[in-house]
Amino acid sequence: MIDIVLATYNGEKFLAEQIRSIQNNNGYQKWISQLLVIDDGSTDATFSIVKELSLHDEKIVWLTNTSTRHGASNNFAFGLAQTLSPYIMLSDQDDVWLPEKIQLSLDKIKQLEKESGSVPLLVFSDKEIVDEKLQTICSSYFKLRDIPKDWHVKPEQLCQQNVVSGCTMLFNRALLNKAMPIPEQAYMHDWWLALVANKCGKLELIDKPLIKYRQHDNNTIGVNKRSNLSLITKSYKHLKQFEQSFLQIVEQAKAFASFEQKHGLSKSLTIDALANMHNLSKSQRIALFINKTITRSHFIGKIALLIVLLKFNENIRKA
Repeated sequence: MIDIVLATYNGEKFLAEQIRSIQNNNGYQKWISQLLVIDDGSTDATFSIVKELSLHDEKIVWLTNTSTRHGASNNFAFGLAQTLSPYIMLSDQDDVWLPEKIQLSLDKIKQLEKESGSVPLLVFSDKEIVDEKLQTICSSYFKLRDIPKDWHVKPEQLCQQNVVSGCTMLFNRALLNKAMPIPEQAYMHDWWLALVANKCGKLELIDKPLIKYRQHDNNTIGVNKRSNLSLITKSYKHLKQFEQSFLQIVEQAKAFASFEQKHGLSKSLTIDALANMHNLSKSQRIALFINKTITRSHFIGKIALLIVLLKFNENIRKA
C-alpha cells in the first residue's frame, strides 16, 4: 500500500542505520510495497550499501535521478514521479525511524479517509532532535523552535513558515496527483505538498515524535536552536540567511498563486500579499506586518521579518 522514497547523496555514514530502522518498523513487511532509493550522483559507498541491503530485501529498489534538476528537493520530486502505490512516505538518508512510525501514520490517514473521503490527505508527526550519536538535543521540534503545534492549521501561517517535514509525512495519491509537478519556485518539496494538502484537502499532525532527526555538519536543512550569543555575535549572517529565505518564500508564493488560479481555488490573502511583495510600498509592507498578515511564530523571527520588510526593494535589486 505504501511506497517510501528515500533520497540519497553521499550518505554512506548513516544510510545503513536509517534503512534498518525502516525495515524494523511495525508494518514494514505488511504495508510497504517499495523502498525506492533515489540517488543524486553519489561518489561514496552509498550504492554498495544499498546493493548489499537489497540482497536480503526485495522491496529495496535503486534508482538514479536522471532528470536535469538536482539537489535534495528535485531528487525527491524525481522519486515521487516513480511511485505507484496509493500512499507515499519520504525518508532522509541520515535519520532513524521509531518502530511505530509506519503503522501510526497509516492508521491516522485511514481515519481521515473515513471522515473526508478521497480528498488530498497528508499526515505528519513531531520529531525528536538528536545529535550525530543519536543523543537527544530536544524531545520535540516544536518545543526547540518555539512554534505552536497548531501553526500548520492556518494556511496564512503555513505559507510563511513551514513546520511539516517530509521525513515525517505520509500522504495519499490524491495529494500527489494534485501537487505534481512541483514547480521550480517551490522552497522545498515537503513545504509545497503541505501547502497543497492544506488548501485542497486535510493536513493533520500526529502529536508525538516518530523519528530521531539527526543533526550533523551535512544537513541540507537543520533545526539547531541558535543561542542568544550567536544571534548577537553573528547577527549579520543570520539576517542575510533570513533575507534569502524570505525571497524564496516570495517566489514560492508566486507559484502557489498560479496554482490557485489554475485549479479555480479561492485566492489566499497572505499568498497574494507575498506574491506581490515587490509591488508594495514600504508603508504597505509595514501595514501587513502590523496587522499580522505577514508574521512569524516567535519574537526574534518577527524582528528579523520587520527589518527585511523595511528594506525589501533593496534586497530585490541586490538579488
